[in-house]
Amino acid sequence: MNPPLYDDAELYDLVHADYRDDLSFYRRLAADHGGPILELGAGSGRLTELLAVDGYQLTAVEPSAAMRRAGEARLAKGGLSERVTWIDGDMRTLDLGARFPLIVAPFNTLMHLDTLDDQDAALERVEAHLEAGGLFACDVYAPRFTAGTSVHHATLRLEAGEAAQLTSYTEHDPLRQRTTVHHQLDLLASDGTLRRRSATLQQRSYHRFELERLLRSAGLGALRSFGDFQRGPIHEGSRVWVMLAGRRR
Repeated sequence: MNPPLYDDAELYDLVHADYRDDLSFYRRLAADHGGPILELGAGSGRLTELLAVDGYQLTAVEPSAAMRRAGEARLAKGGLSERVTWIDGDMRTLDLGARFPLIVAPFNTLMHLDTLDDQDAALERVEAHLEAGGLFACDVYAPRFTAGTSVHHATLRLEAGEAAQLTSYTEHDPLRQRTTVHHQLDLLASDGTLRRRSATLQQRSYHRFELERLLRSAGLGALRSFGDFQRGPIHEGSRVWVMLAGRRR
């Protein structure tokens, strides 16, 4: 069994190096609602860094030690460490004793909540940390509930100028609404040696109305759902679902 992708922050960043779709959306939310900002599933600081550059104070919650180390290094390199407090925490049990005007769970964070109990617990914690009049924002991949396996190939360019071949095998389990992606990165070194790194990412998908009901059940209301990061309507071809909600109680 391959190790989890979150144990290899460098490979994670290589796999997702070109993903920028959501950044303008979350930066606009921050400009509209202000800080401090609570970020759930901060990862290696992809979004965290940009919000810190914009001048916001953030509390970045990330349970993976490897990802936190990468995020801390990223912020330190940019001279932004003082703007971010990293928390080794679980969003299902989080208790910071503070409320925030903006809480974000970007880039499929909620897709790591596999069970109903996990989902309820995490969203109840969101509601508990949200200011009156505050906003919670999240996005998840729109599901493709088809059985079987798909394969994707890509060539990645590493910082040293070397080219690496990434192969991703995705297993779809529609009954459990679960996808498992096995990433395999092959690098042919100058001496002819083949180096291979492998890791696995597992995520749990949602039906649209299932996720909306979960948000409402946690006390989050004034729900708005979008089919892209430009706030367009959800439609058959939507690749992501983006949701905004506030406190109802």
